[in-house]
Amino acid sequence: MEKISINARVKAIRKAKGLSQAEFGKAISLKQGGVSYIEQEGNTVTEQNVSLICQKFRVRREWLVDGEGEMFISGEPGIFAEFAREYKLTAQEQEVAKYLLSLSEAERGNIMGYLRNIAAAMERGRQAEAKAAKYHHLVDEGLAAEEEDAEASSFSDSENEA
Repeated sequence: MEKISINARVKAIRKAKGLSQAEFGKAISLKQGGVSYIEQEGNTVTEQNVSLICQKFRVRREWLVDGEGEMFISGEPGIFAEFAREYKLTAQEQEVAKYLLSLSEAERGNIMGYLRNIAAAMERGRQAEAKAAKYHHLVDEGLAAEEEDAEASSFSDSENEA
């Protein structure tokens, strides 16, 4: 059985990911024409392109270069696993992060807008609580001073009566 070329394997990756040449190219910093070029039989696929394709699409280098083994790296993405470990993410937090990363740029932008609004509302609430606490502290200090004055006054009144 004849092995397919690296050019055909690049195209197979793009098709497996369901991407147009322009979308695939954007991920590896090539224009659509550049992707078209490396997908054509006999054209050179640079080492830089091989590395970027493997990194961005989790492709096994052995498969891309030599056609050996499985196309994609299986298991947990390395960089994400490191991130989850470093920040001690729970399984639920990991699922939320994966979901967020699966959204389009526009969808993530909408969610970030909502989160900024929530954060701003929470900050306004914190500021109001701090202001109220400061006010209560001042009132408490005033009442304590009044009590001291009242005690001092009643003490001096009782001395005058004696």
